[in-house]
Amino acid sequence: MSNTDGSQGSADADRVVMAYLRERGYKNAEAALNADTKGAVSNGSQIHSQNIEASIPDFLLFYSETEANNPNAYQHSYARLCRWVKDSLEKYRGELSAVLFPLFAHAYLDLVARSMQDQARQLLETHKKETTNPNTAETMRLASIATPDQIQSNELAQRFLTNRYTVRMSRYAFELLLAFLQDNKFMLLTRLLNRHVAIRVDAETPSTSAATSSEIQEKTGLSSLTPTTLDALNTQPVQLAPLPQDPWMVQELDFYLRDDKIDAEPFRDELKKLIKRESASSASAAAESMEGLTNGEEVSTVLKGDTPSRETVPQPPPKFTDVKKEVQALRDVREQLLRSSKGGMADPSISCFTFHNTYDTLTCLTTSPDHSLVCGGFSESYLKVWSLKGDKLRGFKLNANKVEGSDSKRLVGHAGPVYAARISSDKKFAISCSEDATVRLWSLDSYSNLAVYKGHNFPIWDVDLASNDVYFATSSFDGTSRLWRTDMINPLRIFVGHESDVDCVKFHPNCNYVATGGSDGEVRLWNIQKGNTVRVMRSHTGPVMALAFSEDGKTLASAGEDKTVKLWDLNSGRLIKSLIGHGDTVYSVAFNGAGTQLVSGGADQSVIVWNPNADANEPGMVLKPGGAAFGRPGREKNASPEMVGKFYTKRTPIFNVEYTRSNVVLAYGPFLGAAAAAV
Repeated sequence: MSNTDGSQGSADADRVVMAYLRERGYKNAEAALNADTKGAVSNGSQIHSQNIEASIPDFLLFYSETEANNPNAYQHSYARLCRWVKDSLEKYRGELSAVLFPLFAHAYLDLVARSMQDQARQLLETHKKETTNPNTAETMRLASIATPDQIQSNELAQRFLTNRYTVRMSRYAFELLLAFLQDNKFMLLTRLLNRHVAIRVDAETPSTSAATSSEIQEKTGLSSLTPTTLDALNTQPVQLAPLPQDPWMVQELDFYLRDDKIDAEPFRDELKKLIKRESASSASAAAESMEGLTNGEEVSTVLKGDTPSRETVPQPPPKFTDVKKEVQALRDVREQLLRSSKGGMADPSISCFTFHNTYDTLTCLTTSPDHSLVCGGFSESYLKVWSLKGDKLRGFKLNANKVEGSDSKRLVGHAGPVYAARISSDKKFAISCSEDATVRLWSLDSYSNLAVYKGHNFPIWDVDLASNDVYFATSSFDGTSRLWRTDMINPLRIFVGHESDVDCVKFHPNCNYVATGGSDGEVRLWNIQKGNTVRVMRSHTGPVMALAFSEDGKTLASAGEDKTVKLWDLNSGRLIKSLIGHGDTVYSVAFNGAGTQLVSGGADQSVIVWNPNADANEPGMVLKPGGAAFGRPGREKNASPEMVGKFYTKRTPIFNVEYTRSNVVLAYGPFLGAAAAAV
């Protein structure tokens, strides 16, 4: 190298460092370097160790102002990057394509911020195909931004500008990307990548087979949490086992079994062993022990390390009505034992309840735990209760006189659309939330309002009632979730962490944790006692609309607007698998009692039954595209191999799906008019 080249290289290095110092705000250091530019500047590239965030070397932060002001620079460089990713080896294509959407989003926002609306629109129209599936919703929201002022007021744009977009990539794929950007001198894209994208580098290169979408999408997306912080959150100890039973309840159940005439019933001894086990607080705990019982093993009475104490979260004292519930649960366990002894659990029957003449005003549906009552919320600010057994509903007046029975009862009190409701296990009361930012407690004896809970400042999207009928949780447009008691009008805990609306909330079976899903695509698990986040699970590319725990409390299912159902291991916070098959937003998911099946329903007017334990490596079924007659099982192209069957309705979006203890699936939804169905 000649002296001229060496001087030029030193001058370029000094210029790069000064640009970096100026951008970071180090004015004193910039002045000192400006006074003395004889020091050597290191430009060595470094990739961080495994499983932590990697970054573009600082010396690449410098970019040409001429390129930045060139209206066609983004279009040219991004088009070249898309072609390069498309032509790359299949082994790395999935990883490399993960950076396309965040770069596209920031390129579009940068052009709009520079008042280059025509170039921004051209970039959108030319490359929106590369950003859809699974980022269609975000792309549509970005397309609505046309002026610099709208960037300041748009929630999604602000999330992109204030948080870094995390992607996962192997070490070699990262080196390929870096080499491509350097060789082509795409400094604009390099700058965006360094500023706004956090690349999570894995130690190993991908296997010879293509990486699955679940592996690529896990722990990716927009978040204020760094990968290191996320790992720290997801390694916190959690106690997911069923809650130990109250000693009084154990005695009462033992007394029942001694007096009840069950000597001739199958598995009598096994049921008695279940009673003696203090930790068998519910049918879920009993189901967990079934395998060992059928093999003649004794049940240990020592509590496991993941079993929470009853004193951690105060529990109400048991009632005699609780004894009846546990007895029924034991009978259900006996039925499960009988079915398992005959060769496993059969495919479920499905019963769909369609609500007519709702005139597109029905917003939510829920049932009592014994599935004898159903409650619907309406956009006209009221709730309606029906009996699924066909019984007449009779209330009580204030003077304790019975009123005449009717097919349904209307609950009036909210001042806005009702978005969610729950019925207590004893069917004594119901709870609902509304756009009016309040939660109301209703008596199902007198069908009147008992209490109003205020605390949220904006509409409340969802409410869930704990299995002990004492605690309930809410999720709201204000970005928070709150924990309440039915006998207190003020919230006990406020859970803050989501960066957008909290769309759904669900209690863990042992009542020690609450799960929330937000419009930011995150699923979080919260410790009720401490009020902190213990798990953050990121993989959804759209708002999360539904959550469900397995009976053993170790698996969580989430679903939403990205049309997928995702299964999470709560012990590690890792994504188990993604289930693909729905054609529109998924509104509801539910596990069966044994955790061997999962059902989901949504806006595509179908119910899908899944086998979550199916081997994902098996080839998927050869499926016929759509068009199945309603009420008959149909299949769709590219569906996950875990799909057992897809059952279509005629014109009914499914608002709620549930399993009964006898493995029957109950689905609920309104019948859409011709005009609504055509939209």
